[in-house]
Amino acid sequence: MESSNTTSLKLRRPSAALLVALVALPVYAEEPKAKTPAALESVLPEVKVTAPEIRESAYGTVEDYRAERTGTATKTDTPIRELPVAIQVVPKEVIKDQQATRMADVIENVSSVRPGSTFGNRGDSFIVRGFQSQFSARDGFLSNQLFGDQGFIDLANVERVEILKGPASVLYGLGDPGGLVNIVSKRPLREAQYQLGARVGSYEFYRAEADLSQPLNADGSLALRVNAAYQDWGSFRDFFKRSRRTFVAPVLGWQPSASTKVLVDFEYLDQELPFDRGLVAVGAGVADVPHSRYFGEAFSTLDLSGKQGRYIVEHQVSSTWLLRQAGRYQESEDRRFSADSRGLEADNRTLRRQASEVRGDASQWTVQLDAIGDFTRREIGHKLLLGVETGKARRDLSFATARLASIDIYNPVYGARPGTFGAPRLTGQEIEYSAVYAQDQIWLGERWKLLLGLRYDDATQTTITTTTRSTTVQNSAQETSPRAGIMYDVTPWASLYTSYSRSFKPVAGTTRSGAPFDPERGEQVEAGIKADLLNRRLGATLAVYEITRQNVTTRDPADLTQSIQTGEQRARGVELDIAGDLGSGWNLLASAAYTDAVLTQDNTFTPGNRIQGVPRYSGSLWATREIRGGDWKGFGFGAGVFAAGKREGDLNNSYQVPGYTRADASLHYRSDGWRITLGVKNVFDKEYIESPVSRTEVYPGAPRTVSAAVEVKL
Repeated sequence: MESSNTTSLKLRRPSAALLVALVALPVYAEEPKAKTPAALESVLPEVKVTAPEIRESAYGTVEDYRAERTGTATKTDTPIRELPVAIQVVPKEVIKDQQATRMADVIENVSSVRPGSTFGNRGDSFIVRGFQSQFSARDGFLSNQLFGDQGFIDLANVERVEILKGPASVLYGLGDPGGLVNIVSKRPLREAQYQLGARVGSYEFYRAEADLSQPLNADGSLALRVNAAYQDWGSFRDFFKRSRRTFVAPVLGWQPSASTKVLVDFEYLDQELPFDRGLVAVGAGVADVPHSRYFGEAFSTLDLSGKQGRYIVEHQVSSTWLLRQAGRYQESEDRRFSADSRGLEADNRTLRRQASEVRGDASQWTVQLDAIGDFTRREIGHKLLLGVETGKARRDLSFATARLASIDIYNPVYGARPGTFGAPRLTGQEIEYSAVYAQDQIWLGERWKLLLGLRYDDATQTTITTTTRSTTVQNSAQETSPRAGIMYDVTPWASLYTSYSRSFKPVAGTTRSGAPFDPERGEQVEAGIKADLLNRRLGATLAVYEITRQNVTTRDPADLTQSIQTGEQRARGVELDIAGDLGSGWNLLASAAYTDAVLTQDNTFTPGNRIQGVPRYSGSLWATREIRGGDWKGFGFGAGVFAAGKREGDLNNSYQVPGYTRADASLHYRSDGWRITLGVKNVFDKEYIESPVSRTEVYPGAPRTVSAAVEVKL
């Protein structure tokens, strides 16, 4: 992709040894399985182990609210109850019942997970176990390591959302220590299915969806599924423009034989949104202005388009070994012309602003080769994963600024226009990496389970910055990321576990002396209890953990314009998650968390300060019931509360936002071939702050909103 303001970067190619390994790595395959009558089998592995009954695939539909299997935690289809890690799953049935339209609404159902910054209304980020991350994964592929997701994640083709708590570098490479959000996409079906949906709501919200699946041959072994959505909406914020998003995601599945599966998919996203960093802080709190107040201008917009393609090929070569080869390519363009808040004057009402013109191009490619060996039929069972991965991510950015008149936050007057823009600052960044990893899931008798993993990454990040002259900084990292866990089944329905894991992430830049920064490192210890209740219909996880994040950049006391790496942050917490079927048509999804996230070393801020946006106490409770017989069959209702305690607004702890409790509700009726749903968010119309980021970036939550949706199967 070409850009008028980009900087060309060249990095070394993957080593010859790695390319040979991609071809010559030993392969694995499980025994061939019978074809399912309805759904085309996932192209990801389904290795059956010790679970007495397999009721779902880790990559398919979840029955009711409780998922029993996952592929995120180990890259193998494994029962969640047999893994010494904390992982939670939010299935599409929850998304439908709650009438969720944002990923921020979905992740609030999980303990210790909250929405983070939207980067001015550009895309999603998440706070997991006290640490923010702009990265997520789509079907096991990490988003662009320099840019994050290509825009807001549309939920049209989401089958389930899985949140792996704690460092995930052992399988996913560079990342933040809190955890990883992985989106599992919908797969083609063997039988024809045509579903159309429409939704209308408050603030002139309109959305149309289509989910079309069509077998292309007689036995359904070749099938196409297309998910698409168009959304056009206003806002409770006083924007001058409406928002628009178009999303299309076709996926082709092919199973030419019992031993070979192929999946090829594509996603296209185009969004046009007002640029918005929310409210501002005054003194020790948020400015006392309506939550609808907007500090931008009519010209403040952020347009983004992106596309990505992916393939996965599996081949079973024996009853023990299976080979999986996969790749993805992703690229995006974003354009921003905006009014940016720069801070308040001494009168605490005049907001300084500047105009910004930003042009960015991002791309990424990734290739993976995995081999999984299933030895679970032996006295001491093993499920062995061997893998190699290589990839490159790129981000080219042009950033120019101009003068813009200030605005009175209490009596705003709009219509200011930018002055003359200065010369743009051009920045080109690239990360190139190669990795090898190994994992062994071990069953020792009937009660003991081990999970061992190790990954080695060789990553190089290059940054070229050009204004009046060009500067190049190269940061290299050779990192080993281990993971170890052990689980003991105390009873047939309850298990104890403990685990240890590490993460890393390259850091761009240099010290005052010109030495490149070391990568950030994260380290976690965790222990917990997992339980099956109500005859396996209900699952519960109770976990305690401590995460330490090291090599955080902080201001150099010898030169306040430079940085050094002495910063350290720590998060400790206790979590409880419960999900499942209570019987008589009742489903439950509940969470609770205590999180103590603080700075432990820093030259800029006071050690002991809390990390911004992280409440000590948070939780959620969502319950639904559907009547399954009699005259009222098909009617259902749901209700829930989502709560968070007070939060610090920045690392300086210079202001706080209060806690909140928000109530949501829904009502639906379904019959053969159609469903009608009425949803109400923030039933009692409470004012609250969803996510504080800095003194000039405070995102308010929406007031009461009502929506109605209809779905029809043709």
